[in-house]
Amino acid sequence: MMFEPIVIVVRLALRIFAFLFLMRFVLQAVRADFYNPISSAIVRFTDPVLRVVRKALPAYRNLDLASFSATFIAYTFADLTNLIARGANIDWWTLITYELHQTLDLLVSIFLFAIFILIALSWLVQFGIIHGSRSPATTLLNQICDPVLRPARKLLPTAGMIDLSPMVTIVILWLIQRWLLPGLLL
Repeated sequence: MMFEPIVIVVRLALRIFAFLFLMRFVLQAVRADFYNPISSAIVRFTDPVLRVVRKALPAYRNLDLASFSATFIAYTFADLTNLIARGANIDWWTLITYELHQTLDLLVSIFLFAIFILIALSWLVQFGIIHGSRSPATTLLNQICDPVLRPARKLLPTAGMIDLSPMVTIVILWLIQRWLLPGLLL
């Protein structure tokens, strides 16, 4: 196919946009510090598109519906590009449910990866491999993970220096990702 490299580049660009829009949604949902350089960069990059989308979809409390919708739209355009390039028939209902599944799956994946990275960083600090954990990335990871880990921390008793809440949260998020989302949307 002559246009295949172009389709791959367009799909990659749209998926990167989708990730950035969903990161913006997460940052606003967890009320992350927007003075953090990483948060600030995401806001500056996504703001031009989201200003337009916000005219139709305002935020609800701390949920930025515009960025969630922009993620959904970017995923839809990425897959539509592929379907049109292949000349496939488009079943709109299947496409919409699949894109919603992809968006929610990416949302859960962001939290899973953030927890895994936070665990790895805590080990590196604990064993003295890196010193201190006050970088902008670590602060942002803590802000992303804390609202997800907080319910498990309230339920589980403390086990000395060991925090079991990430393990419980990872299992719950994994069950949501592998069982609940496909069962509801696919």
